[in-house]
Amino acid sequence: MSFSLDRIRRPLTLAGWAAAFAWFAFVIRGGLVSWFSADDLMNLHSYWIRPWSALLKANLEFWSNYYRPMGGVFYRLVYGLWGFDPLPFHIVTYLLLLINFGLLGLVVWQLTRSHWSTLAAAFVIGINPTFTSAYFDTGTIYDVLAFTFFWGAFVLYVRRRQSGRLPGWGYLALVFGMFVAALDAKEIAVSFPLAIGLYELVWHPPASWWPARLWRWALTEGRLAWIGGAADIVYIIGKRYGPDSLWTMDLYRPRFSLGAYVESLAHYLRGLIFHPVTITPRRMVELLIAMLLVAIFTRRRALLWGAGFIAAGILPLAFIPGRDGFAYLVPSVGWAVYLGGLLDWLVTLLAAHRAPVRAALQALIFALLVFKVAHWQHKWIDSRARVKHAEEDRYRNYIATIYKLIPNPRPGAHVLLLSDAEGRDDWDVYFLLRLFYRDREMDIGRMTVWNQRHTKVDPKTYDYVLDWNDSHFVLVAQNPPRATSPPR
Repeated sequence: MSFSLDRIRRPLTLAGWAAAFAWFAFVIRGGLVSWFSADDLMNLHSYWIRPWSALLKANLEFWSNYYRPMGGVFYRLVYGLWGFDPLPFHIVTYLLLLINFGLLGLVVWQLTRSHWSTLAAAFVIGINPTFTSAYFDTGTIYDVLAFTFFWGAFVLYVRRRQSGRLPGWGYLALVFGMFVAALDAKEIAVSFPLAIGLYELVWHPPASWWPARLWRWALTEGRLAWIGGAADIVYIIGKRYGPDSLWTMDLYRPRFSLGAYVESLAHYLRGLIFHPVTITPRRMVELLIAMLLVAIFTRRRALLWGAGFIAAGILPLAFIPGRDGFAYLVPSVGWAVYLGGLLDWLVTLLAAHRAPVRAALQALIFALLVFKVAHWQHKWIDSRARVKHAEEDRYRNYIATIYKLIPNPRPGAHVLLLSDAEGRDDWDVYFLLRLFYRDREMDIGRMTVWNQRHTKVDPKTYDYVLDWNDSHFVLVAQNPPRATSPPR
């Protein structure tokens, strides 16, 4: 019987992964028909108006205040190749998400060495409604890219270590370069040295804790963690004290306290569960302690690493106001590893090394997970996708209307908006028009802004005057070009 099970295990595993990939590709397919979001318009415009040289330099000088320059590479490349068309942006993101799903599986498998529990963990954590924004809004590309580079580097490093070798300096440079790319994508990547350090401590701990032995371990097994930690310090100082520091904004200013840390853990766990559930800070602490005790009792390294990274991976998010679930994309791998390791331990305990019983338990648990989780995933991901599409459709409608009114404006045209669309006091239409017509010199004035500044303007100095009336834009006036330019 054991021989027969061994013969069919591999094809069953491959079939299971093929089905999981197909299901993931199916439930996030709505991203391919998404449009641009408000964040997309702002992000793309901010990168587009700055030179390529500054963007490339910022990716090398990862500590600079340039805002997430790896995301800028994504926006500039796709826009430069395909223009203001949302489909290519979403195709690239869709492919990255599929790669990330595979990376999640590789990380869990490397740490648990269990194919079936890896599949179960990836199915539950990797396909989750809390990440809907990442599936349908390319404004979250920073988290998607950070995941790709962060866990791609981790997989490469662990693969070399599991071969029984220490990475040479060339290999370390490759992994470190991917870590830098993750930092360039988003700040969440500062936890990478913690992920590597935890791996080395759990799988290759120091021979003893005497200073000499510990120092030798730090220079060998622990060297990437220390190098990454030093890079983190440089990165944090640069981001904190540079001229355009995010720390000056309330949404990014940290407020350090134990209460904020525990509440952040509870907040993002509630998101993963995606069901009305009360997780008080006290319950969260009790859960972490229980998870750590289980890891120690079972002597399962994957559980120790999972519990450790759950506690440490949240640190870049722990002290700022809670975000939507997409911000937890990178740290969520800790839960996937812990879940995979826990399921594998439970099955091993119950089966008592009886291969037929083990196979039956695995099949039963996975079937229950699919039965319980698949409908829940499809229902809530599809529901949130409709909300996202409705939000994005407003911009599609804006530009469709304006294009009918102004099909071919002259280069550097002056456009005046007498009122903001839907009464929204924002710059979305400003970004939208300049990006759609691909004209950096197009000057767009907002009467809302001029009124706030108590500045009088003459609409006749503008080539086109638009107003928002009865749920759509109307062309109020079209004037011939004049020598006098409107105020700036």
